Amino acid sequence: MQLPGVTVEVHKLEAAPLVAYLCRELRVAEIIDAHVAWDRHRTEVSPGTAITALLVNLLVRREPLYRIEWFFRDMDVEALFGNGIEAGHFNDDRLARALDKFADADPWHIYHEIALGSPDACSLVLDVIRLDTTSFSVQGSYDPADFEDAPFRITRGYSKDRRPDLKQFLFGLGSYGGLPLFADVMSGNQSDKTWYGPWTERITELLSPEVWNTLIVVADSAFVTEENLNTYEKRWFISRMPETYRLCEALKDRAFADESRWIEVGSVAQEGKEAASDRIQGFEEELYGRTYRFVVVESSALDQRKAKRLEKLVAEEAQAIEKAVAQQERLVYHCEADAKVALEDWQRRHNRWEFHHVTGQVVQETAVKRRVGRPRKTDPDQGNVEVIRWRVTFTVEPDTKAIEQRRRWDSTFVLISNVPRTRRADDADLLRDYKGQIEVENLFRALKQPYFVHGIFVKTPKRVLALAYVFLLGLLVYAIIQHRVRQGMREDQQTALAIAGAKFRSPTTRTLLKEFDGLTHVIVRLPDGTVTHHLQGLTETGIQILRWIRIRTDNLLMGVSLPPAESG
Repeated sequence: MQLPGVTVEVHKLEAAPLVAYLCRELRVAEIIDAHVAWDRHRTEVSPGTAITALLVNLLVRREPLYRIEWFFRDMDVEALFGNGIEAGHFNDDRLARALDKFADADPWHIYHEIALGSPDACSLVLDVIRLDTTSFSVQGSYDPADFEDAPFRITRGYSKDRRPDLKQFLFGLGSYGGLPLFADVMSGNQSDKTWYGPWTERITELLSPEVWNTLIVVADSAFVTEENLNTYEKRWFISRMPETYRLCEALKDRAFADESRWIEVGSVAQEGKEAASDRIQGFEEELYGRTYRFVVVESSALDQRKAKRLEKLVAEEAQAIEKAVAQQERLVYHCEADAKVALEDWQRRHNRWEFHHVTGQVVQETAVKRRVGRPRKTDPDQGNVEVIRWRVTFTVEPDTKAIEQRRRWDSTFVLISNVPRTRRADDADLLRDYKGQIEVENLFRALKQPYFVHGIFVKTPKRVLALAYVFLLGLLVYAIIQHRVRQGMREDQQTALAIAGAKFRSPTTRTLLKEFDGLTHVIVRLPDGTVTHHLQGLTETGIQILRWIRIRTDNLLMGVSLPPAESG
């Protein structure tokens, strides 16, 4: 029913107000605007506001630059970004210029000012930072001539996406508590081995000596080079020894040679019935002239890739044995001595089997052979005569003991650390710190989700670099939402959260944001000039999520006064 003089406006919101609020809390636009070069008197929308619009779109419904203006057409843009802001202000030309200005203003420092200045980072006591890198493949030619003066290069390199046919660039992350407090964007051919040293020197600019003196850096095996170990002579680290080092193999051999030294530590990083159980042995050895702590770790769970590789090795050996055996078993010998010599020769030539027992034996068999010529009618055997001959036959059985030993070997890895026992007395503590590396792996998994980052829609290297840091800022907001909700669930002792008819024990941000898909902003204008605002589609679960994220409903829209959630 329509009332005379009453107008009603309905604007789609989804999770846009939530993301915009967190961007304001992180001071994204404010910090970017303070660093970039722009004319405040001639610019309708500041570069920081344009980047914030990109972040809202990135987390709510990823669109290419030319579609973002249309993404905001049905939304109350003023309620998200402030008075005077319209959807048309976010056209692709303005967004592209904002990316250019962002790239020129040193996005690395801007990112860290935002991340390290966040309320979440300020409430933490940094003690462990987990580092890792990943590659991001891109389509397109990207002419090398375009990169002569570029801050980084999109080129071919070692692809962690297993797409060596595509050009790429790299992301580097440093995580604490699941938050990407440190980040980097690098050229596609940057080696992990040479990244850690420069990263350390740059991060020294951001952290006080007091923090560095207590910080433990956890990294993967690419960290272990003589140059990096020299850089960390007076800094603490935990890493994994590369399998290519002879010392790694020697420590494994020593550990397996003395079963009595193993210490059962159970599951140090997971919970549940399927959690892997570990046991360890600690050593102190010298490497590159310095003494380090080493921890040999045997896990009850074999890495999926190594399990498949072992299965493949066993199958390939079985096929090779089958072929070699078939060739030998086809041969016939007319005396037992020749057959035995042939068996000995075969065993001498085929003594390399690692996963199978192959035993051979000489067997006698009787064959019926027909005499030459026509048999006599009186011959009862019709010209057939029995002939005695010998063959070599084989029995092939899997060597379960050898397979299990190889499985144990592949399930074992070695940690290296210079963390003193005054800081980490127990070797199990080093393992616990290292296994926390899954935090940064989960961040990369989120960053590469198709809905989050499913393509690079800009061409110039400068804009690709800026957009990469926009992705990282989006990942920061993503991680903060997830971190706060999970922390709130733990504090409220809520084991699961019901969303869309399903229960989630550890909901991801993508799942949480779906709870706001039906959120709309309804504006009612009465004839007397009264204007009321209402949030429709805000569920009880959504209100609970907002509470955990520490967002009041009446602060959800910028500059708009809303009634409390119970009556709105």
